[in-house]
Amino acid sequence: MITSLRTSALIVLLFGMLGTPKFAQAQWPQAKLTSLSRLGSRVGESVDVTLNGTDLEGVHSLWFDHPGLRAFHLKASTFRVVCAPGTPVGHHDVRAVGTYGVTNPRTFVVDDRPDLVESEPNNVLSQAQVVTLNSVINGQITATDVDVFGFDGKAGQRVLFELNAERLESRLDATIHILNAAGRELAECRDALGVDPFLDLTLPADGRYYIKVHDVVYGGSADHSYRLTLSDGPHLDAILPTVATPGVPTSFTLIGRNLGGTPAPDLLIDGRPIERKTVTITPPASGEIDPLTPSRHFLPSQAAPRRGFEYALTLPSGTSNPLFIAEATDPVVLEAEPNQDEHAQMVTPPCDISGTFGAPNDSDIYRFSARKGEVWWIEATAERLGSPADPAFLIQQVVAKAPPKDLGAAEDTPDQGGGAQFGVGSVDASLRWQVPEDGTYQVVVNDLYSSQRGDPRLVYRLNIRPERPDFRLFIVPASATLVDSLTIAAGGRATATVVAWRTDGFAGPIRVVAGDLPPGVRCEPVTIAAGQVMAPVVFEAEEGAKPRVGTVQLVGRSRYGDRKEELGYVSGATKLGPDLSHQAIAGTMIWPPGSPQAPAMAPARVSRGFVLAVVDARPLTLTASPPTFTVAQGHQVNLSVSVARRDGFAEAVTVTAADLPANVVNGTATIAKAETTGTLPLFVAKTVAPGEYTFLLRGTGPFPFSKTPDAQKKPNITLNEPSNAIRLVVRPAPLTLTLNNKGGALKQGGTLEVDVTIARQGGFADDLTVSLVSPPALKLSATPVTIAASQTTAKFVVQAAADSPVGAVAGAAVRAIATVRGEPIEVDEPLVLTLGK
Repeated sequence: MITSLRTSALIVLLFGMLGTPKFAQAQWPQAKLTSLSRLGSRVGESVDVTLNGTDLEGVHSLWFDHPGLRAFHLKASTFRVVCAPGTPVGHHDVRAVGTYGVTNPRTFVVDDRPDLVESEPNNVLSQAQVVTLNSVINGQITATDVDVFGFDGKAGQRVLFELNAERLESRLDATIHILNAAGRELAECRDALGVDPFLDLTLPADGRYYIKVHDVVYGGSADHSYRLTLSDGPHLDAILPTVATPGVPTSFTLIGRNLGGTPAPDLLIDGRPIERKTVTITPPASGEIDPLTPSRHFLPSQAAPRRGFEYALTLPSGTSNPLFIAEATDPVVLEAEPNQDEHAQMVTPPCDISGTFGAPNDSDIYRFSARKGEVWWIEATAERLGSPADPAFLIQQVVAKAPPKDLGAAEDTPDQGGGAQFGVGSVDASLRWQVPEDGTYQVVVNDLYSSQRGDPRLVYRLNIRPERPDFRLFIVPASATLVDSLTIAAGGRATATVVAWRTDGFAGPIRVVAGDLPPGVRCEPVTIAAGQVMAPVVFEAEEGAKPRVGTVQLVGRSRYGDRKEELGYVSGATKLGPDLSHQAIAGTMIWPPGSPQAPAMAPARVSRGFVLAVVDARPLTLTASPPTFTVAQGHQVNLSVSVARRDGFAEAVTVTAADLPANVVNGTATIAKAETTGTLPLFVAKTVAPGEYTFLLRGTGPFPFSKTPDAQKKPNITLNEPSNAIRLVVRPAPLTLTLNNKGGALKQGGTLEVDVTIARQGGFADDLTVSLVSPPALKLSATPVTIAASQTTAKFVVQAAADSPVGAVAGAAVRAIATVRGEPIEVDEPLVLTLGK
């Protein structure tokens, strides 16, 4: 039933000028972790790690994503980290836990090679720290610093030098140099894997060699840490095919270095020879990414929507870097060269093609037959595979005795709205294409920088598939300006954001439900509205909840219940769409937007689980009611707001709505000092799209605070607390209501005639009633008017009492009440009045 919200004070159009405020981060301290003094450890060993960050007072423990990693507090912000035998090799998340909650994650690497730590001074060759081959050095660059390491090698030995910094969330933009015993430079590298260096060098003679490491501009700080690996172990450059059918044993060709495979004289990377090695791998039965172990290495947000699995080669000399193999959705096809110009490769859609831009100016053509009206999604993927290729493609019609005719093109895929919090746009290309007529067509795919490069690493996947609407779901901290995490005060609330990545035209609502919550924590389901990308999710800790840390798992579903709540649902007639269900993958910003590492868009990555902490109660908790309301387009509502005050907090609280759908006009409310309740007006405009939405309120107020409890002077900070999640269901209005003169001037004791015009829509054709809604304090009245089914206009007379307050009237409206299928549906139009004497 449509709820009638007859409240005493209603918003007027003037509130429409206020807009919806952006999320404002509270100034209450929130622990943040910027870096670690040491970025990893060898399996089975223990190391000491010092934390760098802000608001780390009272830090007492570290949270890791795997039970094989444990930490023991030594002093201040230093911990001894123990890595148990059997702990998986790869990247792990670590978070600090203390007085001000749980921090954002930082990466801690577990390796199977000897793990060393840099020892200063080592700035020049004469001070070089001697290390051994097949080891890892944990280092840190301070301002103007140069780190020098020495090692002994043999003539003909092939050594790989890889420095990890950017991929470990370090601010270091490193350069490495390799020098011989005489100090002559043999090789140098800056940007190879992102901005991280990678060098492949065959040693020319027996003897001592040196590695120099420095920042490209000789900057440095505690946040400029790195891990430098020098090894003759395996390194994977590519795997073909790039896709595989789930559960089916498949032969793969590994392409790389030190693989123990067969030399491939026809293949070179940066002038260096590489090998091929054939292995058989059985992919997992499902390509769905495990939310708790999404990747062994760095997984940027751009690649987060992928499905498939990672593979790494383990040899006695160590474990290789992992590469990603995508889940095939259609029959797998391997590129067959030559396949350009007149040698187009014939394929039959749907198909999943694996290819390589193996040489400069490589352009691959795939030709197929198609029938008029068929709809195909064509997607060229590289970045989501971890490939450095930047694919683009043309769709062409093959014309007899004439050049092919261009019909469409695709390059980069834009972000759908995750933005700084978790941008999922990429350089991969996709396009929906409808066949214009029976005939022969072709997709011409190439690397955007094909004139400048071409080598075996530039692999891609070209998927030609029927339309399969789907989505991926991500959960990230709520702030779009700060690297953040989720800390809830006992008896209070904290928010996160769920982000949907919609594919193949999927535009339906997504119901998001939390599960496996820590004891004492609850989270009401929320809906990402049809066509929308983001929605807030609110976590609540019960009063008296004990401090704890835990993980949360969210599941998004495209169909739920019996769909009778779904807008426009008609039993037996409404197309319900696909029944889809996906777990949310957790994500985090690495550095805030506007930092040197993120001048425009914040870098973000997938994290290993969404972690929250419960801490002691805070001064303010905000609650809104009703938690659910259903209205028609063009309706004014008031939300009741209440606050719980603690720790002597008695100041006024300003309340506004956040995360509102488009065209819902935001009001404001102020709960006065020492008061506990108030009313927030909202106007659901006629232009609000029907659907189900989730939003919340935020309450702000000043509070004297110091980290020193007995401080004599405590400066004010701004409390900024969220309410519970509010569910708004907007129904299509059965009519539109127009006030031809919008109101006017009205004298005390006088009357004002208002012309009302209605336009019935959606099949509504019955009588309706027009009445006045107005705050009692205005002392306005009007006799309800019935507009018969045959009429569209009426005269509506507003009467002011002799003692009505003088001035501009706020909160008055004309309301039309129509009965549709036995339910009263209300449509409002604000009435603009000025009361005079």
